Amino acid sequence: MTLENTNFDSELKHADPVIAGILNDALSEKEIDIKDSVMLFSARGTDHELVCSVADELRKRRVGDVVTYVVNRNINFTNVCIKQCGFCAFSRDFREEEGYLLPVEEIVRRAKEAHELGATEVCIQAGLPPDMDGELYEKICREIKKEIPKMHIHGFSPEEILYGATTNGITIRDYLLRLKNAGVDTIPGTSAEILDQKMRDKISPGRISVKDWIKVIKTAHKIGIRST
Repeated sequence: MTLENTNFDSELKHADPVIAGILNDALSEKEIDIKDSVMLFSARGTDHELVCSVADELRKRRVGDVVTYVVNRNINFTNVCIKQCGFCAFSRDFREEEGYLLPVEEIVRRAKEAHELGATEVCIQAGLPPDMDGELYEKICREIKKEIPKMHIHGFSPEEILYGATTNGITIRDYLLRLKNAGVDTIPGTSAEILDQKMRDKISPGRISVKDWIKVIKTAHKIGIRST
């Protein structure tokens, strides 16, 4: 499919030819690369309006004009974390009085409470507790699914997945398969913040690397776990 046959002919005639070429690829369902993405972000004036129009066209193809939402409850089961990211106001050292780690039973209780209030999804995320039981994430999922089989579990950031895999001494793929079998339906694309390694090294040294973050997300997609 080209720009011309999607009623963008007049806009195309006045657009920057590079921008027009990239948008033509997008409308043809071709994946654009980082360089092309940067070029689209730099579009101004009528070129920017064209980018927005094409984005809207692609949205309509995917989901139409139906707006959806989900009733969700976030359950942050611990604020204890081995990482010390400079921007985080949530985490606590395990020796601090404000540090907490919810037992699995309490996590399930909160999920059931959310379900009774109409929630269809729970988001399970937290800090990275030291000396974590390697099966903790799986236990949480199994117990939630046992009590509420239809509850969608949107759980565990790429940072947590890497931590779980490392704790168990297995590959990211194998650990993701274990989480999937335990009940994880989708994963959040968090832990990204700014996907620039130099910046990450400054504001959160020791945080999951850009390379590992991408590896977790791509591996999840390959085994059928979608992400935000």
